[in-house]
Amino acid sequence: MGLSIRRHLNIMGLRTTKLIGMFWGESFPFYYISEYPRSGGNWLGGMVADYLRLPFPSHSVFPYGCAAVLHNHWSYSRRLRRVYYIFRDGRDVCLSMYFFCLRGLVSESPGERRYYAKRLGNLQIDDITPANCARNLPEFIRCWVRTPFGCKISWADHVKQWAFDRPNVIPISYEQLSEDCEGALARILPVHTKEPVDRERLRATIEKFSFQKISGRQQGKSDPFSFYRKGIVGDWRNHFTRTAGEVFHQLCGQTLIDLGYEQDGSWLDELSDVPASCPDEAETTLS
Repeated sequence: MGLSIRRHLNIMGLRTTKLIGMFWGESFPFYYISEYPRSGGNWLGGMVADYLRLPFPSHSVFPYGCAAVLHNHWSYSRRLRRVYYIFRDGRDVCLSMYFFCLRGLVSESPGERRYYAKRLGNLQIDDITPANCARNLPEFIRCWVRTPFGCKISWADHVKQWAFDRPNVIPISYEQLSEDCEGALARILPVHTKEPVDRERLRATIEKFSFQKISGRQQGKSDPFSFYRKGIVGDWRNHFTRTAGEVFHQLCGQTLIDLGYEQDGSWLDELSDVPASCPDEAETTLS
């Protein structure tokens, strides 16, 4: 089955599942992990599904009709219940998507390679060195905001829809999970399950989904061709130049402030015209 056909079938399946959830989701029930792409939704969803002992379907071409944890990048709907919305510093989200797109350029699927080559056609990409990333990031940020990957709307608009005072939506940040995963999950799980947390079971789930277990690497050790590239907070500081920061601030800076990641635009003063050194990625080439 061709890539475009599978993609269309997946989209139709997701749309139908969303409609089922909006009108009958409480009957099963559905739990939702909503996110902007590359914000940690697969990590959170895997843990919630494992702890609740529910299916966590992925890329199904058929609509779902039983109790499950559903991962999605949908726009907000007040009809959806039991939603956990995970958000992340948009600079890390954007950087993660940049490397995800580079991964697509060397995919085993010809259709996927053509898709990302077309989307990244204006960028000069031949390796994954920090210098190459610094040259491309300003234009990639503009592309990421204007024509998003994996979502219909921009990161800033998605966050505005979901993260602030929405009924039935429990927001949780990637950074909170990274700092204190057990504490964060123990706080948010009972809101929708209405049951006390089993701490022993929760700790077993967290260990099962640790970065080292799911990637085979220590957290912070980069593999730019892996779905789980690095797994750290604040990696944008290693790649953003002053120019990239200014573009991001112009397009999404207010959302960083609204989420509490920054108080104003003074973070730009810490950036230079050259990226920080990233020795673990400096020798990687695209071939």
